[in-house]
Amino acid sequence: MKKPSLLPFLYGMILLPGFLHIFLLQNPPYDRYVIHMLVLFALAVLGRFAKASIHLTAWCLMLIAYSAWLCYIYGGLASLSALAPVFVYSSMPGRFVRISLFALHTGAIFFTMLSQPLFWRFGVLLFLTLLAGILAYLQLFKSKQDELQQKYDDLRRRHYELNETHRRLMLFSKQVEGAAQAEERTRISRELHDDLGHRLIRVKMMMEAALHVVPADPDKGMALLGQIRDQLSAGLDQLRATVRRLKPPSETTGIQALSLMLEEIGRENGIRTTLSVEGQPYPLYPSLETILYKNAREALTNALKHGQPRAVEIRLSYGEDEVRMAVSNDGTAPPPHWNNSRTAGLGMSGMRERCQVAGGWLEVKAEPCFTVTTRLPVTHQGDIL
Repeated sequence: MKKPSLLPFLYGMILLPGFLHIFLLQNPPYDRYVIHMLVLFALAVLGRFAKASIHLTAWCLMLIAYSAWLCYIYGGLASLSALAPVFVYSSMPGRFVRISLFALHTGAIFFTMLSQPLFWRFGVLLFLTLLAGILAYLQLFKSKQDELQQKYDDLRRRHYELNETHRRLMLFSKQVEGAAQAEERTRISRELHDDLGHRLIRVKMMMEAALHVVPADPDKGMALLGQIRDQLSAGLDQLRATVRRLKPPSETTGIQALSLMLEEIGRENGIRTTLSVEGQPYPLYPSLETILYKNAREALTNALKHGQPRAVEIRLSYGEDEVRMAVSNDGTAPPPHWNNSRTAGLGMSGMRERCQVAGGWLEVKAEPCFTVTTRLPVTHQGDIL
């Protein structure tokens, strides 16, 4: 049996009418009748061991045939015991099989009760139909319940998978941030070594030269000391700029951080700054916000250092699959093949490396105005599910 919960009804439908029918028997002894009912009950019990669909069907046919024969022999309340097979085929798989067995069962009961009163025959068949309808409704309800349970289990499994995916994404995000920070540290250390380190070495050599020149030629020595002072001032300014580029202010992120950076640059350098946003802004991973901020700072620093612009602009565009930031200025156009020079490579390589870590890329255009565009792919929650 596929539904053990129907077994009590099956056994009760056999035993209760069969027991009550004993009192209606007119010709004792009752031993033959009792044996027949026990055989029917034994057939019902043996059905519990039928597992395959074909075995269930064969057992149900046997139960219908034997119970119909008892209905034909004894009639009366024994006819109700003949209805017991309905509890068997109502839970069998396959709608066609259930309908076919119900039709066969109804026909067998009808023909075996032809000799019994019409009202009794009609009542038994009506009761069989009601039982079959109720059991069919229960079968439908149970299938819907099983379907809902399966959907609930699937939803719970997907919830666990989503939590695991979220955990892995957060771990991956931290790894990406760590890699980006490592790349940034490498770039800054290379910049400090190549620029500030060489500048300090040059200052040291100039100071050693000044020690020998000052006693013999004070005027030339003082001029040399002035150059040393200028070199130290330039190195100090470069060191401050490098420290400011390390990370955005801790209290601000995203658009607000870019706006504050532009305000600071405009106030310190006396140039016009503009920040424009296209599309509907949406939250970004902290690693992406850090890349955008550092690339904007690097592009603006290069513009102020090499282009002497009167105006700078940041255009931040939020697309469906990517976020794009264009930093442009109206300063002096760079010389031909500037992108291949060592000076340009110091900053551009760092920006490209940051973009590559996040799966993005860097675009540079010199006309109509010098523009550095950072393009980063974004992944929304719906794309993850």
